[in-house]
Amino acid sequence: MKIELTQVAAPTSPAPTDKVPSALAGVPAEIAAALESGGSLHPLLSRGMGAIIALTGARAGTIRLVLRNDGHMSLVCASGLSPEVLDQEREVEIGCGLCGEALRSDSLRLTTAPAACLRRMGQALQSTGLGPMLAVPLHCRGRAIGVFNLFFDERTALPADLSAILTPVTELLDLVLEGTQHEHERLQASLMAERQSFASEVHDALAQNLSYMRMRMSLLHDVIHEPDPSRAMKYFTDVNDVLGETHAGLRELITHFRQAGDPLGLLHALETTARTFEDRTGIALRIDNRIPDLRLPGEHETQILHIVQEALANVIKHAGARHASIVIERRPEGYRISVADDGRGAADGRRRALRQGGHYGLSIMRERAQRIGARLQIRSRTGKGTSVRLDIPVPGRVPP
Repeated sequence: MKIELTQVAAPTSPAPTDKVPSALAGVPAEIAAALESGGSLHPLLSRGMGAIIALTGARAGTIRLVLRNDGHMSLVCASGLSPEVLDQEREVEIGCGLCGEALRSDSLRLTTAPAACLRRMGQALQSTGLGPMLAVPLHCRGRAIGVFNLFFDERTALPADLSAILTPVTELLDLVLEGTQHEHERLQASLMAERQSFASEVHDALAQNLSYMRMRMSLLHDVIHEPDPSRAMKYFTDVNDVLGETHAGLRELITHFRQAGDPLGLLHALETTARTFEDRTGIALRIDNRIPDLRLPGEHETQILHIVQEALANVIKHAGARHASIVIERRPEGYRISVADDGRGAADGRRRALRQGGHYGLSIMRERAQRIGARLQIRSRTGKGTSVRLDIPVPGRVPP
């Protein structure tokens, strides 16, 4: 957006705040939170303000944003102003003076310092010869959410190309604000995805078994009152077996979410898992690592670890296997990690469900693979075990 300079007469008094558009109700909450948390947004705004002052020859500058819906703008960044002036500038009315003009018109305003600003700033600026004052609206996604001001000495000659100077820097400040909003939304989407993943994991590990136990408990209640000791013992055994399976599933679930990653890397995490796997499950686990120097981005390693853990959990819960293996190998298009077992495998209907992703745990595995651009394939034959194969492209390369 090209900025056009408009010289206006200095407003002499604040404009009524009820004339400020409703679109100026405030910045997005995540921008306000980013400023209050003292994160990276404030230094970025400060650097932008410093660049503007250096390019234009201004004596001082401020950035004000509408952080709350209380009819005021808050000072979030300033340079070149004395502490006594800053004390007076912490909060100003939205409709005040030149800033209010810039917000109402959503355009740049340049004039001599308004009387309202001079009264607020006192002698600290007037005694040194306060000259022209500039107010430029700032935006987030097309909505004006604040202004930045520049203060010039009365003897300062404004650059002839002031408009050309201000346009790219103003756009940069807008991008900083929009970037903060976008990053927050990205993090929120990631959090929602993890919550969905956790809900799916809980459903798969707990809800189905709890529903089964509830039905069995109802039958157990009936046969106790009949009485029928043999059927009561059968239902008791069913509940006890599923309770043990549910407890094991819960422990696996807790382990998965506590072990989001290993600071020593994916290979160390898999080797650690293998060392304790047989003691915990009675299934011998072998790791065949053919890439001893494998290094992947942290996000890739975290997602791969979760996928392998889920595959091993399925071996424990469903395979009836005596042996399992993890193979890590290099492929022409990238890397492959396979998890295989010698268990009972799946019947035809079960194989179709595996291929179509009808199982919650498998759907989650596929979602994790998609996040890193990998391809997940599952093969299972009755009496021949199951194989989970993850093909990972070289980071930065799209799989064929």
